[in-house]
Amino acid sequence: MEPHHETGFPATLCRWVGEIVQSSPEAAQLTLLELIVGALLASGGHVTQAILALTPRLGWQAYHWMLERFRLLGLISALCRIVRREIGAGRCFVVIDDTLAPRCSVDAPGVAVRFDHAAKTNRPAFLLCQGFVTLSAVVPCRERSVPLVTGLCRSSGNAGKLAIAKGLLRAVGALVPAARRLVHARLADPHCPAPRP
Repeated sequence: MEPHHETGFPATLCRWVGEIVQSSPEAAQLTLLELIVGALLASGGHVTQAILALTPRLGWQAYHWMLERFRLLGLISALCRIVRREIGAGRCFVVIDDTLAPRCSVDAPGVAVRFDHAAKTNRPAFLLCQGFVTLSAVVPCRERSVPLVTGLCRSSGNAGKLAIAKGLLRAVGALVPAARRLVHARLADPHCPAPRP
């Protein structure tokens, strides 16, 4: 059995991570780098999984504290610069969609009883959950989506989702001016019938 050779960190990904980390305040750069590398190693999930994927340098409260107080505009701006540079003169789309994250605790931020429009089997029609609205840039020729920013809905109903969606569009609109905007049908019109397969 031959030993596995170490593979290097891909140069493009390294450049992107470096640009994202440089966009944050100097005091937060090392912590942000740890969270990004932890998220890559954990391959998704919550912040806690990203922290556990590494040997943390700080206590877990420090990471959560930094994320609560972290200003995202520099990070969003860096992500938009990367998207613009990678697509060149091509056209991209900015897509907004909402996601529900079921929760057990009523004390979690933004938790409310919401209608589950995904209608998954073996799940009730209404869930105790957090609602998130995500704005992503989609590059059609590469069939890739880059989530630029996610906002937590603090109120229930579509009004909170629409307010967050408008704020996200305002924040990113100037950074990706050539983007066409697509909005999830239920965010635009809550009485929109469900699409048929």
